[in-house]
Amino acid sequence: MELLLDAVFLVNQTGTLVYVSPACEHILGYTPQELMGRSMIDYVAKEDRERTIEESRLVMAGRPRIGFENRYIHKDGHYVHIMWSARWSEVHGLRIGVARDVSARKRAEALQRATYSISEAAHDAADIRSLCKAVHDTLGTLFPIDAIVVTTCDADLRVWEKAYQYRDSADVPLLDWAQAEQLSVQATNAQEPLWRLIESPPGNAVTSGSVQVRTEPLSPDDDVEAARHALAVLPMHTARRAVGTLMIYGPVRALQAEAAQRLLAFVCDQTALAIERKQLIDDLYNAARFDELTGLPNRRTFGEFASEAVRRAQRTNGKLALLFADIDGFKDVNDSLGHAAGDMMLKEIGRRMSAGVADCGFVARHSGDEFVALVQDAEVVDRIDFAVTRLRAEIEQAIAVNDTSLTVRVSVGVAVFPDDGESMSELIRVADQRMYANKAARKSGGASFLERLL
Repeated sequence: MELLLDAVFLVNQTGTLVYVSPACEHILGYTPQELMGRSMIDYVAKEDRERTIEESRLVMAGRPRIGFENRYIHKDGHYVHIMWSARWSEVHGLRIGVARDVSARKRAEALQRATYSISEAAHDAADIRSLCKAVHDTLGTLFPIDAIVVTTCDADLRVWEKAYQYRDSADVPLLDWAQAEQLSVQATNAQEPLWRLIESPPGNAVTSGSVQVRTEPLSPDDDVEAARHALAVLPMHTARRAVGTLMIYGPVRALQAEAAQRLLAFVCDQTALAIERKQLIDDLYNAARFDELTGLPNRRTFGEFASEAVRRAQRTNGKLALLFADIDGFKDVNDSLGHAAGDMMLKEIGRRMSAGVADCGFVARHSGDEFVALVQDAEVVDRIDFAVTRLRAEIEQAIAVNDTSLTVRVSVGVAVFPDDGESMSELIRVADQRMYANKAARKSGGASFLERLL
């Protein structure tokens, strides 16, 4: 037995190791003397303990088992995948197990699974957070993870956002966002992994959430005691740009393992590509559905939403009001102050309209200097003249544009469902006509609807 490359374990009825062959040290890092007299289950990965105990019961019930697989924690902290052959000796009252290290095969399989799972997540995930959760689930099967944070960044503005965060328990120190962002920037600028040893704050400070924690520089080649934990900040880049960082906190030896570093580098590359694809898809979706300047839904999105709202009102005998608003004399702003000033005015008016109907409706930019709103609150629709007067007063307050203060006037047309039409096209036609009638009536008074105030 002592010459076998596989390790032999003898375990009594209480789960205590009574004999371990020398091969164990090569597989798990512990000498036989360090293990004998200890409970075997203590060395099993906690996620695998329940099924390992159930397997032990089957063996002790007299059912020889071949090919059972579980994970153990190496003395250095990383996972070791074991395949067992085991039987129960009634005469000796011992469970005899032969353990074969299948970690190399498992790593190869894990790498293949990681490729598929991350690719599938990139295709199926509803958003980046779902994608990050899939990455976390994949990595969690490969080595112990106490905490993980995925950040994303805008390559041009270098604005950082927290896309995903997890920690195993309240005892795990969690970097506050300022600290996490600073480390992410450093790793991204250096374009190489950043390693830190992290010490827990004193007492129960970590239970209150993210805190400032002490960090020490670390090299992945440093010889650090196995009990210590480390943070690896891994930059994610594609050929085009920086995408973000993958930050993993866990046992230092587990993260330092060469296989773990290769796997993390691979996962970072795959995740970066997946996040970039997801962001590009989101950008295309937003470009198709929202106005780039104001951030409001565009004409197409408004049409879909409003048509559905009309169908719903038809089924429930509800009421709707459609508002068409056009800025009087907007061309004068562009001609006298420039298009940048005009853009600032459009954004501000869009914001004011959204705020004005936030509790009762939906606003979109229809085209140029035209905005459209759908009011769905029946009580507001019944008092729509009052609502329009109040909304107009909000919009027509002075707007600061660079060093100039401008007053702006808007012409508004209103159509009510079902009184003015029973389809969205009819409502738009009526509201548009009334808006131009309102504009003509206001112009006939000879007033200037755009005045520059000093």
